[in-house]
Amino acid sequence: MAISQSPMYGSIKQDGNVPKVLYKQAFGSGGVEHENTTDAADLFSYSIPANTLEVGDIVRVKIYATVIDSNGSDTLTPILNIAGSACATGAALDVADNDVVWAEAEIFVTKIGSAGAMNAFGKMTTNTGDTQVCLGSALSSKDTTAAIAIALNVDWDAAHADNEVRLDAAIVEVL
Repeated sequence: MAISQSPMYGSIKQDGNVPKVLYKQAFGSGGVEHENTTDAADLFSYSIPANTLEVGDIVRVKIYATVIDSNGSDTLTPILNIAGSACATGAALDVADNDVVWAEAEIFVTKIGSAGAMNAFGKMTTNTGDTQVCLGSALSSKDTTAAIAIALNVDWDAAHADNEVRLDAAIVEVL
């Protein structure tokens, strides 16, 4: 199938298909926070509905979070999970107030059904010393007839009222 370029959407199939936004939200100061605990938790989660994906689809995920407050040398570990598998894991970051965490991934659907398969390429970027982690993952036995979960999991190494990270924006789209 022929592909053309659009300044707004990038590549567009000649049949008129454009990226389909499954989820988007810009939270700003009203975003979900993870604070004062050493229990890992999903700062962001979304499930792609069952039977949505087709072979050849590319799922693009982008998530942006901000460290609101940190206490001393406590560290934050972010992990981007796709269908229960880590797609990108940030190092334990010695974050400071107003540091950012940017998680992104592209997931290529290669097989659908109860034993579906995907290849995921994820990247975790922060402004803490320009930390960047990239990871490629072969995801097998992913049931596309069920919902496919996407999550940004975060974990503080120490519980303190001043350890706060906030979800600012997220988008999940199928190309």
